Parts: sequence; C-alpha cells; structure tokens
Amino acid sequence: MTDLSFTENVNFDKLASQESSYSTKIDPENLKRLQAACVKVNGPVQADFKFYVDMQGLRTIEGTIKANVTFVCQRCQKEFNKDLESSFLSTCDEQKAKSLKIDEKLDIVELNEDGTFNLLNFLEDCLLLEIPYITSHDEGDENCVSSDSDWSFGKIEKSDDENPFAKLASLKDQLKGN
Repeated sequence: MTDLSFTENVNFDKLASQESSYSTKIDPENLKRLQAACVKVNGPVQADFKFYVDMQGLRTIEGTIKANVTFVCQRCQKEFNKDLESSFLSTCDEQKAKSLKIDEKLDIVELNEDGTFNLLNFLEDCLLLEIPYITSHDEGDENCVSSDSDWSFGKIEKSDDENPFAKLASLKDQLKGN
C-alpha cells in the first residue's frame, strides 16, 4: 500500500470505540477494480469517513468518497470525465440493527473471520456502485456528436401509406362478399 493513512484491513471495534475519523487521499494504484472499470482514474481519490458507536450502540462507519474518472461514451465512442461520489452509512451489527428495525436504513457490512474489516475494498465498492450502467455524456452535451447523429426523440414521421389494419378490414369485407 502506498499513500494510505490507514491499513487495508482495520479493527472495526477498536476504531468505533475510539471514534476514529479520516480525511485521506487514496492513490488510484490501490483501487485495481475501479481502474479496470474505467479508462483512467484521474488523480487521487478523496475519502472522508469516521467510525463511531451510535446512540443505539451500533458500531458504524459513515462518510463520503469522491473520484474523477474517465469513461468511453457508449454513444459517440469518445472519452469523457465524470465525477463519482458516494455517501455511506453502514454497520457491522446486523442482528442488533434488525432487532431495532433499522436494518433497511443502514448498509450491513461483514467482518472477516478474525474480526477485521477490509476498509479499502469497502470504499472501492462504494465507488463501483456509482458507475452508471451505460456510460455516456449527459443528455444534450455538445461534446457527444457521433457520425450517425441523425437522432430524433419523440417525433414520428407520418407516412403516406394506408393503415395496414384498414387494409386487413377491407380484405375481410371482400372475403365476406364472395
């Protein structure tokens, strides 16, 4: 690991009881899955988060993570930059959250068998979930011009052809007449 002010696996209990908080930049080299999901990660990823025990006694991690990445537009095949930002509020106390009936308001994270928490993978997962299903420029972006940009939205061209159902009806009438 380089340029991390925390280790990849952390002790969730200890950090929550100490109310540890971090504001750090993560080198993109540490986020291999994010790098594989886009063309390029532009600069370090900013992560701000804290561990604490909330008023119900749940061990919690809360924060945000931000990255600027480059994707290929699926419409015009040109590269474009996009900001990814994720906010999270998670606990490792699943049973307690269920008993308090707040498990749907929190994301549940799992601890490793030895009680540690893979913090780096968790933060990377938060960013990966923000990647759009289809990467494209924003609607109406003038930078998104493809060679076959004869697109139309919501307009139907009127045809001089007769309605095919009217033709079927006249054919039916002809058959009845015989």
